[in-house]
Amino acid sequence: MSQNRSQWGSRFGFILAAAGSAVGLGNIWKFPYITGENGGGLFVLIYLACIVLVGLPILVAEIMIGRAAQAQPVMAFKKLSGDRTPWSAVGWLGVISGFIILSFYVVVAGWAMDYTVKSVVGFTTPIAEKAEQDALVYRSTASSTEMQQLIVDDMTRLDLDRAERDWRRQFPPMTWEHWTVAKNAMDEGADVDSIREHPDKAAAIDLVTSAEPPLDEIKDGIKKKAEASVQAMDPVAVRDAAETIHRRNNIRDQVTSVFVGLLQDGWTSTFWAALFMFISILVVATGVSSGIERTCRVLMPLLVLCILTLVVYGIFKPGFGDAVAFVFKPDANALEPKGVLEALGHAFFTLSLGMGAMITYGSYQRSKSGGLMSQSVAIAGLDTMIAILACMMMFPIIFSYGQDPSSGPGLVFMSMPLAFAEMGELGMLLSIIFFGLLVFAALTSAISLLEVVASYLIDARNWSRSKASWILGGAIFGFGIITAFANSAGFKMVSWLPGYGQTFFDTMDLLTSNWMLPLGGLLIALYAGWVMPARVRQAELSDLSGFWTGCWLFLIRFVAPILVVIVLLDKIGLVDVNDLSYRIMH
Repeated sequence: MSQNRSQWGSRFGFILAAAGSAVGLGNIWKFPYITGENGGGLFVLIYLACIVLVGLPILVAEIMIGRAAQAQPVMAFKKLSGDRTPWSAVGWLGVISGFIILSFYVVVAGWAMDYTVKSVVGFTTPIAEKAEQDALVYRSTASSTEMQQLIVDDMTRLDLDRAERDWRRQFPPMTWEHWTVAKNAMDEGADVDSIREHPDKAAAIDLVTSAEPPLDEIKDGIKKKAEASVQAMDPVAVRDAAETIHRRNNIRDQVTSVFVGLLQDGWTSTFWAALFMFISILVVATGVSSGIERTCRVLMPLLVLCILTLVVYGIFKPGFGDAVAFVFKPDANALEPKGVLEALGHAFFTLSLGMGAMITYGSYQRSKSGGLMSQSVAIAGLDTMIAILACMMMFPIIFSYGQDPSSGPGLVFMSMPLAFAEMGELGMLLSIIFFGLLVFAALTSAISLLEVVASYLIDARNWSRSKASWILGGAIFGFGIITAFANSAGFKMVSWLPGYGQTFFDTMDLLTSNWMLPLGGLLIALYAGWVMPARVRQAELSDLSGFWTGCWLFLIRFVAPILVVIVLLDKIGLVDVNDLSYRIMH
């Protein structure tokens, strides 16, 4: 099998393809919004540490397994440890993970395609024009008091949220949970005395309410400062500021409506997902060197060029300084302990670890060809660089146009279009570039996910590459249709949302990102560190000094497994990282 196995055309081509697998929607879409949700700077530093301590060692291990076995994940463990080895289950876990992830990945990528075409036809132009008209009407009809209050609310929104978040840190997580339940019950009309019959709820009510006066003073101070600032503005400045805020709020509502409309339109989502999957299948069916490598050689430079174009644009925006401070200045008060676990979990997702992609791509390199560590560093470095650049591409625009950096998954499909709508004709061009690069990034990752799944039938069942690609690509798309319709009003799986407490889309995302990928990474670390034959490790790392080999072995045997186990224990509920952190600090 290995003699006839496809191979990369060059080492550089392998690095670009592997980096393309890693650089995807996780970098351009997910990393900026989870950075925003977790307060910026400190989260970024912890994420970088997770890449070095966990991501890079497991990346080396996955490529090593693939290179040594010259086979895809399921077959790789069998070739290295025997046909009856239970470790082949790790390969199956990767194949199943890739199947599930690609099924919802194509839907999100389809949204990016939809927004790219919308940008070409200038979908934000009529939105901006209508918002400007409404804002002019508001300017001429609203009272001065109403305008001043609008400005104050806008000025204090983020500061008030930050103040409450900082104040909340003084309470044990369990106490806050009891308080939240009690408060929600009281808001719905529950009798306070009956709630206080529960000792834990009574203690939480007493503790939180006794600490509320200082928070009220802080909030009053924030509001009074903003009110004084607004009072000092001349009438024209008040009208200008209020008009701008009203216009942006109007654009935000309309842009949000556009995205929600797409989210709830299963047929449109299915159409774009089908087109995206069709392109992915064509690339994979063409071959490793002539299809995947050639595509990545074109798309990766284009992707970097698009990002750099938007970064350079952001440098000249007024929000650039705020963006730099947000991304690179650590703020301990802005990060919850669970954010550390999210950084670790994202290190798996963004490097395509635990899903067999790097084992599969590594298998298309000749064994004992050297340079394993340097290649892995290049892949991880390029992936991390693009993730940071994605933040510096988006946050200057977000801050310049008064958007919330912690707006979550909607940062890409709602906040960015809002900013583009405010830019006029230039916004249309930048919107095309931005959503176009999202499609490029998604495609380089999607082809690696499809390759993982298709390569099993190619290696184990001797199917032709074309047959495996089309049949499995079609099966994945068929499963993805459920995701495409998951938010539609006529969704047939009516018991899913009330039963699981989340949509089918969110369930699949949580299952793979929080469970399957970390578990796969943990098992690969244990295999590479403790089970893989020493002669294989030595052969693949023969160009490294004993010191660096020892460092990698220490990380893969001890550091990476311990950190991943902590993540899994938290997900299971056996460990509450927020509560544990509070106890240690207090």
